[in-house]
Formats: sequence, C-alpha cells, structure tokens
Amino acid sequence: MVQQLSLFGSINDDSYDLFVSTITTLSGTPPILFSKLSTNWKPNPQYDIEGTNAKNQLVEPNRINLHRELTLDQLRLQEEPAQFDYNILKKINQDHAPFDLTLLDKILKECNTNGDDKKHKSWVFSMSDIPATGNNRKVSVQTIYESLITSTAGIDSSITKFMNELAYVYEYSYITVGVKFYLRHELLIEVCKIWNIISDGQVSTSSQVTSGGYLIKAYVDVNKSTDIDRINYAENILVNLQKELQGYVDLITPDRKSMDSRLGYGI
Repeated sequence: MVQQLSLFGSINDDSYDLFVSTITTLSGTPPILFSKLSTNWKPNPQYDIEGTNAKNQLVEPNRINLHRELTLDQLRLQEEPAQFDYNILKKINQDHAPFDLTLLDKILKECNTNGDDKKHKSWVFSMSDIPATGNNRKVSVQTIYESLITSTAGIDSSITKFMNELAYVYEYSYITVGVKFYLRHELLIEVCKIWNIISDGQVSTSSQVTSGGYLIKAYVDVNKSTDIDRINYAENILVNLQKELQGYVDLITPDRKSMDSRLGYGI
C-alpha cells in the first residue's frame, strides 16, 4: 500500500520537444520510454454483492486494475526507428493504437502456470480509494493497494480465468505509451499518450484519448500513510514543481470523482 500524491497537466503535440528538454535539464537524466496495457475489471453482476462488511459498515464494489508491460518491439511503426527513444512518441500520434489488437486479446487468454517463464510478463494487481477530500488540497492524495501476479494455477489458466474465479469480469482496457523521468526526492514525471480499446467480444478497435497532445502526471509515492512528515514533504515537492512550471504547464489537482474506481451501486 502506498499514498500517492500527484498533479496532472497536459501539453499539445508541438510542445513535446521543449517539455522533454526542460525536464531532462531539471532531472539531469534522459527520459525512459515505456508502454503498458491496462485492464479494468468489475464485480460480476451475476453474484449478489453485500453492501456492508463484518462491522456492518457500508461498502461499495470497487473496480480492479490489472496492468502489465508491453515490449517496445511490439510497436507497429510506419518505419523502423534508428533507436528507441523519446522521439518515438512523435511518430505514433495516429488515432489507432500502435499495437496489434489481436495480440492484446491473446495476452488476456494466454496461459502462464510457470512464474519463471520469461516470455510472460507479470501483472500488477491494483485497487485504489477515491482521493482524499478537502477544500484546501494542494495536490491529489490517493491510497493505492498493489500486488504482483507472476503466474496463475490450473489447467489452461489465464489472467481472465483468474479474475473470473475472483468473481470479476472484464470491463475495458487501454494502452499507454510514454516517457518517464526520475527526479530527486523520488519525484516521477510521466508524459504519455493513451488509446482506449473498444471490443465487442469479437473485433477490437481503438481510439486515442489524448489526440492532439500529451497527458502529464507528476507524482510521489509514500510507503506509509502514517508518515505525515514524508507526506508533507512530498506535497511541497509537487507544489514547488507546479510553481517552477507555471506559465508553461498548468499542473492541477483533478476532480476527485474522475479518479473514483467505485461502481456506485445503489446510488
């Protein structure tokens, strides 16, 4: 479990080079290219879901996010780049995702009963609370619970069967391709493009959510929710970054409802 403090912003396509150059100067290190597949799962509506816990407290069903790395050699580019670096993001600004969507369907159904199989990537199992409320919040503060799934057990097992056995069913998925900067004080900045994957069970299509620009996320993870000093320190780091980039990039605290993973049954 971590407490994640974050700010979000955006830039247009033409500002990408300048932003990367600016953050590279601030961090003193080059950006790291990454890509991942994220899938969201919801409780199976065929099951009756208790609205209270053992202490008779009201609880609401929560979505689960599973994400895993996509290797960069799976990128579908019009021409082979001389090297895989931050410039690749300027070449994948098309509306459709730069990956073979049939391959993504296979990923959800592939069998991996051996956690040592290097051909298969581990999944990150993640659940999160709605960000903390408060009128004077300078940054978003959200509790995130994560675990690693290295393999699944059983005959013809897959991540889909694993989630189904937990009484969860597939809801939607999206692809993220971006660059990440590691700055001092454990501050991370991500600049990325996102594609929503739309599937009717037989055919999958995609559309770019960030068309015309890039999403920016700056965040710090604090391991203990009781470490108030570290949380306050992380908040100051993000606020200082916000001030440093003011007038160029507006880093803001998003509406907490947009980060709420609860289903809202009965509301």
